[in-house]
Amino acid sequence: MKRTQSLYIFDPDVNAGKMIFLFGPRQVGKTTFVKNKLKELKQEYLYFDWDDPYVKMEYSKNPHFLKPHLAKISQKRPLVVFDEIHKHKNWKNILKGLYDIHIDEAQFVITGSARLDYFRQSGDSLVGRYFSYRLLPLGLAEAAGNFDSILNDDTFLFYPDKKKLLAIIQKTEEKPFKDSFKKLMEFGGFPEPFTRAKNNFSIKWRKDYKSLLVYEDLRDLTRIQDIKGIEQLLLLLPERVGSPLSINSLKNILQVNHRTVSVWLEALKKVYLIFSLMPWAKNIAKAIKKEEKIYFFDWTMIDDEGARFENAIAVSLFRLISRWNELGLGDFELRYIRNQQGHEVDFLVIKNQKPFALFEAKNSDINIAKSGIYFSEHLKIPYYQLVNKKDIVEAYPKDRYIISAWRFLGLLG
Repeated sequence: MKRTQSLYIFDPDVNAGKMIFLFGPRQVGKTTFVKNKLKELKQEYLYFDWDDPYVKMEYSKNPHFLKPHLAKISQKRPLVVFDEIHKHKNWKNILKGLYDIHIDEAQFVITGSARLDYFRQSGDSLVGRYFSYRLLPLGLAEAAGNFDSILNDDTFLFYPDKKKLLAIIQKTEEKPFKDSFKKLMEFGGFPEPFTRAKNNFSIKWRKDYKSLLVYEDLRDLTRIQDIKGIEQLLLLLPERVGSPLSINSLKNILQVNHRTVSVWLEALKKVYLIFSLMPWAKNIAKAIKKEEKIYFFDWTMIDDEGARFENAIAVSLFRLISRWNELGLGDFELRYIRNQQGHEVDFLVIKNQKPFALFEAKNSDINIAKSGIYFSEHLKIPYYQLVNKKDIVEAYPKDRYIISAWRFLGLLG
């Protein structure tokens, strides 16, 4: 399965002289992604899994063990993939040494999940030697295997050419996009359950996946002892998706203090089970005091159809801003917006600290939301209302749109 990152992550003009750090949730397809690239280049033997005792032993015997492998390659700067090297006790120094020796001979790709992302942020021995990238659950373009309409120009959404935008959306083929969207909503964006597309497999996979994160990754990354408390918190979160999260309410139910709930939530973010969105306000101090919203990377953990749809849109937009940041198009963030008068829009994309575009997820409502009109007018930015269960493409004055999600999400990658 082709991934969006393959369109830019291996660009030598961007990554020349840098290692590529590829991280993201467990079982999202990182190893498959890099192995497919090596296979395409006919360089499969340059994949090194540091969970394999043989690789560790080879390095221990000879710190220059890469030289004979690289000597077989005629191409300039072949890819060398190190998977799970961060599990090695002295991994940063090992990587720094190998990189410094082979900087002109190879392009290093380092893959891992939560622990790689966490460990890379501690210490500075690798600063300036790498660019980081995220591999996230499948987007609609990836699920449908059609990359023709992906937006790599952020101004297309900020200054939309109405005729061009509508022409692209209206020519979206019902197959494969509509079928793939339905499948994504049912089985989620993790490659294995999506590809299998079997309910019994999906349920078992999800259960084992949560156990793996809670009992292995949380144990390795945190000092949390109350795993039962974490499990109880996980039971409470799905019904709170899409709403400002009250930690006070959670602490009362769980019978723990405020700080404990906050620590548990941060731990769940650390292992890529959830992510959060903060509200946006011109006054940053005020925004920090407001409640965040949480979403799951695997939206199939949510039973409610409307909340699941909103969560899937959240992941799609999170993917989009991650990609635009990686392409160097600006400094993008994803927030939500709400005021004291009760106006609220689900998602606000921020570029370079300024409002960029508004997005609202509606399960079936095809009437343009009053809050969307209000904030679009107030901020002078486009508003996109994405609908789950209706086939619709409508444009309104002042760059306001109502569009079926299956027609729109292919633009996001």
